Parts: sequence; C-alpha cells; structure tokens
Amino acid sequence: MANTLTGKGYAITTADLTALTAGGSETITLIGVTIANIHATTASWVTAEVKRSGVGAIDSKLAHQISIPINDALDLLQGKVVLNAGDALWLDAENASSLEASLSYLVQT
Repeated sequence: MANTLTGKGYAITTADLTALTAGGSETITLIGVTIANIHATTASWVTAEVKRSGVGAIDSKLAHQISIPINDALDLLQGKVVLNAGDALWLDAENASSLEASLSYLVQT
C-alpha cells in the first residue's frame, strides 16, 4: 500500500461542489481543512459535508453555515476524517469569491 501525503487549495463557490473525492482504489485521510475568508468587506458562511458512496451510506455534515468573519479563518477539523473509495468532501459558501480552503490529506492506494 502506497502512502502519499499531499495537499491542495480550493476556491469555494456557492454551487455546493466536490472539493475532493477518493478514487476507486483510494482511501483518503483528511488531516487538515482550513477555510479562509479572503474578502475585505463581507463575512461569509461555509457548509462542509462528507458525501458517502455505497448502498445504505449516510452523508455527514462537518459544518453547517458557520460564519467566517472578514479576513479570518476557520480550522474545520478537530480530528481526522476518512474518505473511502467514492466518498467526497463537498464545500459550499454563502458568497462567491469570498472563501478559500486549504486541504491537507494522506492518500493510500
């Protein structure tokens, strides 16, 4: 099993889109998710959800409309979150072009 520690940036939109998906032969362990409000004059909320794949899978919200003040940030995770094959992290913002996410994670294949 190969382990790759990696990260990426993600511009959060109002469209409730997938920020990260575990591929068919992957397990992803989210280590850190930091969301920054880069807008100079507008606070914005964020919603984060893990969409689980598979029969009988139950999705789980990590945050629901948590407001992030102007020029501030939210460290979303207090522990780790595992995404199994086909699972995805979805991020949604109140305002377009206000929030950016920094994702740190371990990919196991």
